[in-house]
Amino acid sequence: MAPYGDDITEGIPYVLSNPSGSATYQASNEAYDIAINGLPFFLNSGDDTPYRRVTAQYRKQQIDQSREPGEQTLTGWWLRSQSSFHFGMGIKYFEPAQDESLRFQYTESKGVNVWEKGQVTLINDVDVGHNTTNAIQDNGKPGQYLRSIEWTKSGNTYQGCLLLDGYDINKIYPTITATVTTKALTSNVATLTTSTAHGMAVGMTVDVTDVDATFNGSYTITAVTSTTLSYAKTAGDVTSTASTGTVQSNDTHFQDYAVVGAYKVYAYCDDGVYAYWIALIDDSGTDKTAMYKKLLNDDATVSPTEMFKTTSVIVNTAQMEFTKERIVACINNKVFEVSTTAAALPTAVYTHPVDNFVYTSITSSGAAIYVTGYSGGQSNIQKFTLSTAGAMPTLTSAITAAEMPVGELIYRIYYYLGYMLIGTSKGVRVAVVSDDGSIAYGPLLFNSEQPVYDFAARDRYVWCATNVDGAPGTTRIDLGTQVAQLVFPYAWDTYYSADSGRRTTACAFINGTNRIAFTTNNNGTDGAVYVETDEDNNGRLVESGYIQTGYIRYNTTENKLFKVLFPRFDSADGALSIESIDYAGSEYNLGSFAQTALIQEINTQYPVGPQEYVGYKFTMTRSSTDNTKGPLLTGYQLKALPAVPRQRLIQYPLLCFDRESDKFGVMVGYEGRAWDRMQQLEAVENAGDSIRIEDFRTGESYIGLIEEMDFINRTPTDKRFSGFGGILIVTIRSV
Repeated sequence: MAPYGDDITEGIPYVLSNPSGSATYQASNEAYDIAINGLPFFLNSGDDTPYRRVTAQYRKQQIDQSREPGEQTLTGWWLRSQSSFHFGMGIKYFEPAQDESLRFQYTESKGVNVWEKGQVTLINDVDVGHNTTNAIQDNGKPGQYLRSIEWTKSGNTYQGCLLLDGYDINKIYPTITATVTTKALTSNVATLTTSTAHGMAVGMTVDVTDVDATFNGSYTITAVTSTTLSYAKTAGDVTSTASTGTVQSNDTHFQDYAVVGAYKVYAYCDDGVYAYWIALIDDSGTDKTAMYKKLLNDDATVSPTEMFKTTSVIVNTAQMEFTKERIVACINNKVFEVSTTAAALPTAVYTHPVDNFVYTSITSSGAAIYVTGYSGGQSNIQKFTLSTAGAMPTLTSAITAAEMPVGELIYRIYYYLGYMLIGTSKGVRVAVVSDDGSIAYGPLLFNSEQPVYDFAARDRYVWCATNVDGAPGTTRIDLGTQVAQLVFPYAWDTYYSADSGRRTTACAFINGTNRIAFTTNNNGTDGAVYVETDEDNNGRLVESGYIQTGYIRYNTTENKLFKVLFPRFDSADGALSIESIDYAGSEYNLGSFAQTALIQEINTQYPVGPQEYVGYKFTMTRSSTDNTKGPLLTGYQLKALPAVPRQRLIQYPLLCFDRESDKFGVMVGYEGRAWDRMQQLEAVENAGDSIRIEDFRTGESYIGLIEEMDFINRTPTDKRFSGFGGILIVTIRSV
């Protein structure tokens, strides 16, 4: 056999493959300077071929495709801005480059109005009104229902809501307040004179305070003039005398029933003139289902008109709606079409095959009438398409328009602007309604803390009866904007902060106004009706509110140094505080600006150190001198820097000859060795894998990539020698 090194067909003496980047050099008798992937070399540092270490470029030009001004380049500072929030809450990451709709979304807000493009303001506060006494029903339905109504009494027109609260029906409205100037009592009738026209009517319930022990209390008005009101009061006569005090009213009893066994109202509706309701009554010792009606202008002193009473079905659950010029009534598991002049209960148009099926809601579109309910964990929407004569068909089996996933129960359906809102035990879905009445619903817009029992609508918005971070309140949905297929912007809206542990059971607008009202259940103590303060007359704002941005990570998982935040904020009528939020949800105070303070950039020193992403929370506080005014947030800009570890470009000038010697004169090599080693390094370079670099001069050992190889051959061919050899300049990028 030929001596080692003389036959080029021999195997390559060094292992080439290095999939894990961990091959190391095994020490030999030669004093090599470095080893690349276990392949040793001598260095040839000099003026023409120096050993160099250079910091690699770690920031490159990046283009942000979002339409925020000034954010198109990320050279220098990495910028992220947001100038509007009108696409609502619900995102985790604020990544406008991924989806254009995300540039107007955020994670969460409470107590603020985000629906005006380019601004965030505080919402109106609510006033506490009439008490509610009914709990959530045993079958899961709410104990309260609200309807917007208008009525006339004592020469005045009133805007309010009709409230069903288990055993009573009341008319509720924003609190009317009058100041007392004179008091008198004659023949058990008390009369109070007010400083200005009080605007109250006969039948209203009033609370009299700060007059005196004789006059104070809760009463029903029996007579009025523009500046006087009277009520029954059994007491000695009091001659007319000057007085102080206050009279307030926010409800009128419309129909009262005893809170015992029978005499409970199960469902009601109205046609704008009359209210209609179904009740369980005790008719001379016999339980019967009865239907009544009464003019909306009347009160509890006026007896209702009995339409019919029957023993053919004894009500234990019911639902009613006036739609398409008729009353659709669901009593127990039966569906009826009832005329407003009916004198008897008609034959059911449909009977559900499950006896304990609970109907919960009724609505209609142009093509059909829909009813919905549940039994056990099954819930669906049933459709009735009207006949050519306009009547509901008599059905032996309902047409199922939609079914919910098992365990998701429907409590409310509401048709508005061509969509059907579906309130369920999980949250809200939106369905599109076709011309033939078929519906296709989308995903849950949000997961609610409680079942969504009710909806109310104004303009392009729909309000849902929900909780707001554990407090009773509403959530607003914008049906005018679709951010994805049947996905619409939403945000928490009006709420009452001083209560928790209850459910929001109903919502409706004070008729003819933009003031939302909502109710809560009795959970051992009475709930209440809450009415939004009057926006058109400088209503009181909530004390504070906040908006929390999505986590900002600049479309990369690399760490960043978040350095500077500039809020776009008008502090003329309120203050601002800012917190940063880390990956675990922990909040860090960054600073605050008092009312009228000059708004400047703030350093975002918390959380400490490089972070993959950070969110920010802006808390706004209303004016300290005028509770009807608040500040204005129009956006923010964030500046950050990349915090990736710096890489080095290290240039090694290597000897690559057939025969070489180390610093001690020890010779090594063979004919063709230079070409073999070139092949080995080029194979490693072509693989593109990471490799281990060892510098025996300094003891440095690290993982890197071959960035570049530059071979310089200056040896000519001579007789029996190839002359192949020279200086091999290898540039390594540390990783």
